Amino acid sequence: MFYERLHVTFVGVLATLVDSVVVAEFAGYWLHRLLHSDKIPALSRGHLIHHFLVYGPRQPMRAHEYRDATDHRFSVGNVGLEWLVPSGVILLFCWGVMALLHVPHAYEVLALCTLLGWPILMFSYLHDRMHVENFWMAKVPGLRTWFLKARRLHDIHHKSLDSDGFMDANFGIGFYFFDRFFGTMAKRHRRFNWCGYKAAIERYGLDEAELLSLQSCSKSLFQKTDRP
Repeated sequence: MFYERLHVTFVGVLATLVDSVVVAEFAGYWLHRLLHSDKIPALSRGHLIHHFLVYGPRQPMRAHEYRDATDHRFSVGNVGLEWLVPSGVILLFCWGVMALLHVPHAYEVLALCTLLGWPILMFSYLHDRMHVENFWMAKVPGLRTWFLKARRLHDIHHKSLDSDGFMDANFGIGFYFFDRFFGTMAKRHRRFNWCGYKAAIERYGLDEAELLSLQSCSKSLFQKTDRP
């Protein structure tokens, strides 16, 4: 009777939830790739503060508390504009598609809530806790194995850098099926690409003090070239 009053069915609700989660994962995967692509440099720079300065190659991946990369920048909570603006565009697009298809309002509201809630859960809450020591999921049977595996894949993401300074692996957060499908899955760490790191630091004008302190790198690696 409850479903009848809302003009929905159990199967319809379940299908809406599943479809919305898949769309959210798909959009999150490609948005994360966009932030690492330099297609929109301002968005990429904002995201790479997290990767190269806050959780850079010289910093540990985890600390007692999450270290926010949005200090002194506009954010909602600790989510910066590099995530907020594209996510807003995606939500508007999905709402427009559902309106054109005349999706019943109950399903539309459920889909939009899921499209908003799932990324907050995965790409904000879960992601941030992957950088926190002793997170509760790492201690709960049933969740522990999944969480530790996902966290390890995210650690690999932080260390997977090509020679042009672009991170190229593991763009999912809790689930990596789109990485498998699109060929960006990496299950093992590889040697960190310091040349790529230098290229990214120079491209985005990030602080080079960390680079200059690396004892394992040749001084010639950091010599600036004269620009016309």
